[in-house]
Amino acid sequence: MTVRLPAIVWRLLLLMMLACTACSRAMAAPLVFAVFGDCHPGPSYERLHITTRLAQSVASTDAEFLIGTGDYIEGSANPAVVKVQFERFFEALLPLSHSIGVQPTQIQVALAPGNRDIQRSIVNAQIFEEYFGARHYSFRRGSCHFIILDSEVPGQEGTISGEQWQWLIDDLEQARDAQFIFVALHRPLFPTGPHIRTSMDVNIPMRDRLHILFAQHRVNAVFSAHEHLYHHSRRDDVDYFITGGGGAALHTTPYEGGFHHYLLVTVDEGSYTVQVRTLED
Repeated sequence: MTVRLPAIVWRLLLLMMLACTACSRAMAAPLVFAVFGDCHPGPSYERLHITTRLAQSVASTDAEFLIGTGDYIEGSANPAVVKVQFERFFEALLPLSHSIGVQPTQIQVALAPGNRDIQRSIVNAQIFEEYFGARHYSFRRGSCHFIILDSEVPGQEGTISGEQWQWLIDDLEQARDAQFIFVALHRPLFPTGPHIRTSMDVNIPMRDRLHILFAQHRVNAVFSAHEHLYHHSRRDDVDYFITGGGGAALHTTPYEGGFHHYLLVTVDEGSYTVQVRTLED
């Protein structure tokens, strides 16, 4: 049986996390969160079960929330089709809403938009906001500061510019007291092959100034997708992760990172670790 709920119900279930200083708290226990992206399941939803299985795996961990790196749907220029596709994506995330004893709970989500979600369309961008609120924002969890960026602003794709650029500068300045800073956006700054010159490197000077800003403000890790694979690199003490294995057709061989997966990040006692979790884990 197919479950379909109104958009407002899904919005309440997913409980988008917006910036709120009241959320800050000292971390007495390790902070655990998951990251995944590129879930688009195919035109007939033939790979939707992969996203469901990954969500089931996330639900079995101690993850407090899930960060998305974009491309949750196949995408369309038809707003009605886009909404149906998001409903199916929400169905795949149902395992994140579960019960512990008699107490219902849900793993919260913070989702960066992807190019398939927006498709250069102002209307699609508005639909994304209807479901998830702001397309760029930040929030705190204990000593960790999280930034969600929008690499898909219509007319500015592949860049962080204009109002969002100034907002990011101000936000990083205000986060200087954070012990860890994590950033999520869809397009990688340093793609590995399949999307070279269609990622944040569509404008290399603007890509480089973004990296310099991250390095200057001691950003610890940047999570992205767009390429359907796993890859990790480190530049100027900034860890860059490409995690595009959320269900989409893979871009390369398993040996080169082409496998479906999510990342499980644990922050504890002044350090953080990133574990790659596959369907077999």
